[in-house]
Amino acid sequence: MSSVKHLVYAVIHFLREQSQMDTFTPDEQESLEVAIQCLETVFKINLEDTHLAPPQHLTEMFTNSFHKNDMLPLSDSLPGDVEKADQLKDEGNNHMKEENYGAAVDCYTRVIELDPNNAVYYCNRAAAQSKLNNYSEAIKDCERAIAIDPKYSKAYGRMG
Repeated sequence: MSSVKHLVYAVIHFLREQSQMDTFTPDEQESLEVAIQCLETVFKINLEDTHLAPPQHLTEMFTNSFHKNDMLPLSDSLPGDVEKADQLKDEGNNHMKEENYGAAVDCYTRVIELDPNNAVYYCNRAAAQSKLNNYSEAIKDCERAIAIDPKYSKAYGRMG
């Protein structure tokens, strides 16, 4: 049951993030909250059980598992997603310039959720993680960027 609780914790965390995004109507956000409450009740866990947190975000684990099996298409982004991704990347870059590294990580994480196959997004997040002294997370992001694009030299440089 322990691995199931880890999975459910990750799903709850993902759903909570989704419920706070502007892309959903209030009714849809409420439905996500109901789903979260149901999972918390059935599995007797909540987000305060941080010992259940996986080392990676759920979307990254999902993407990584597909990437390892070469099952994920090179670009599965919709045109609207590409536009939103560019906007989020620019927003993250602005946060970096303002030395607001936590907000930059958040922006880059959201852009990765929209387009998990772009090495630049992982490398940008690695830079922000590094500024926050989250070196193991920065290395993971660089490794992911290299897995996507082995010729992306900036990712190698950011790993040190």
